[in-house]
Amino acid sequence: MVSLRGRDFPILREVKTSSWLGMKFQGQGFGTEARAALLHLAFAELGAVAALSEVFQDNAASQGVSRKLGYRQGGISRDVLDGQPVVSDRLRLTREDWERNQQITVTVTGLEPCRRFFLPKSG
Repeated sequence: MVSLRGRDFPILREVKTSSWLGMKFQGQGFGTEARAALLHLAFAELGAVAALSEVFQDNAASQGVSRKLGYRQGGISRDVLDGQPVVSDRLRLTREDWERNQQITVTVTGLEPCRRFFLPKSG
């Protein structure tokens, strides 16, 4: 599962990405491929300037995928999980870094009917 969200996207041109992959499917490249496709949608198709993400500091696999895709450290966040504090790394990927680190070829179809939801409203 991957998700892409953008608050005030037509103005900020930033997205927040998240992903989750069942343990049975981890370590086979599916997570990297899914996140790379999502980033292609954000940058190449929707014109994003940055993608933001958060990952638990002890999640080595997700940290590795993020580094492989070009995300850079952007601070930390603290949350509560199962009644305990957890620290996550805030990560940021700029369009320029994404362009240098593209990993896969992506073909997007069916976007046109949705594009209006991402673009600024015309006067």
